[in-house]
Amino acid sequence: MINETGSTAEEICRRAGCQKEWQSLKDKLQGQLKPRRFNHSLAVADEAVAMGHLFGGDLVKLALAGLLHDSAKELSNEQLLALAEAQDLITDPAERENPSILHGPVGAWRACREWGIADPVILEAIRLHTVGGPAMSLEACVIFMADLIEPGRAYNGVEILRRLCRQDLRAAMIEAIEQTLVYLERKKLPLHQGTLLCLAWLKEERGIVWKAKN
Repeated sequence: MINETGSTAEEICRRAGCQKEWQSLKDKLQGQLKPRRFNHSLAVADEAVAMGHLFGGDLVKLALAGLLHDSAKELSNEQLLALAEAQDLITDPAERENPSILHGPVGAWRACREWGIADPVILEAIRLHTVGGPAMSLEACVIFMADLIEPGRAYNGVEILRRLCRQDLRAAMIEAIEQTLVYLERKKLPLHQGTLLCLAWLKEERGIVWKAKN
């Protein structure tokens, strides 16, 4: 999708006069993430900007949220859980059963406390990019999907999501969550209630009657 707009996240930040902030955050991130994860973060930032051209949203906020969305990804499950407990970030039992999903809220906390990000839209997008939630901002929705479809992603169903992301952001999110529910059930992993609430919100917007399985 990047070639369709010709814009990269870095270029958007340069045009907006915040290239120094972008470069500073990028340098910090590169020192904390493995190369593959760092490249993924850059790809998500670019993908988010491309999607922003299609669906709207603040392009600079999309660029920065995409860059930082996985900033806590290299922390161990033990570190994530300890930080989340210390900062009162636990919101669902699934986070204790599968602490890896805490990299979203922990990443948002670190972005605010350690990296100087104060914008609530950016912080929400980082916090919710894995599990989702009801009434997400447009920017949070874009980051949620950009993380799943950036060019380096390769899994069954990703091309369906990429196609939907060129047409209908909400439909893409519904498909992505329904794919996730199948995956979690197959892997016997716990389901975060925020994901169900997100799906219910998306379907309610479309007038679709939906009830979660008991």
